Amino acid sequence: MSPDLDFATGRAVAHTERTFLRDVFAWMFAALALSTGIAVWFHADHTFNQTYLQNHSGLFFVAIFAQLGLVIALQAAINRISTTTAAVLFFIYAALTGAVFSIILTEFTAGTVVGAFAGAAGVFGGMALWGFTTERDLSGWGGILFGALIGIVVASFVFLFVGGTTFNLILGWGGVILFSALTAFNMQMLKRQAAMGFGGNSAVAEKAAIIGALRLYLSFVNLFISLLRIFGGSGR
Repeated sequence: MSPDLDFATGRAVAHTERTFLRDVFAWMFAALALSTGIAVWFHADHTFNQTYLQNHSGLFFVAIFAQLGLVIALQAAINRISTTTAAVLFFIYAALTGAVFSIILTEFTAGTVVGAFAGAAGVFGGMALWGFTTERDLSGWGGILFGALIGIVVASFVFLFVGGTTFNLILGWGGVILFSALTAFNMQMLKRQAAMGFGGNSAVAEKAAIIGALRLYLSFVNLFISLLRIFGGSGR
């Protein structure tokens, strides 16, 4: 292969990679903006938080299970649904997350929330950058991280019913470690996916970007929750 062809191929791969990752982060930031807006809106609505939810406390658990169901459904059906449907499901999930956060944030001070958000942004940014630039192969982490994720999810549901300061801190630090690692792992997987290309199929690339955004979104949100656990003490 000639040097000119090698150069052209390299430029094409770099362009595909930049475009794909730009789309991933655009979807992710749009979802975070939606979640934040809804969380702030509902949190400021004292009638909703202090009156309606007190009389319908089961809605919190309904929203949590709906979130879990949407994540599973979106990832399982991504190859059988349109880009528009995938985007709608992603934003419904983000909206539900914002509503759940409006409830959770009533347990924490504004300083704690801001500190946890800033910490999550710093950790997420650092681990995403490392995952993108490292030469170390992180693919072997997949099985371990998936097992740890299942453990965190189960433990978090148990905590909803049993509480406990020590349990809360263990979940917090465990979550920071797990979701930091997942951020780096997913970032490297997305980089490799972009380098492989999508056969010129823009619909496939866009749906892959939505799923990539969902995974990074989940890492960021769970880093935020984990830091809230640590900064906020035993708030249940």
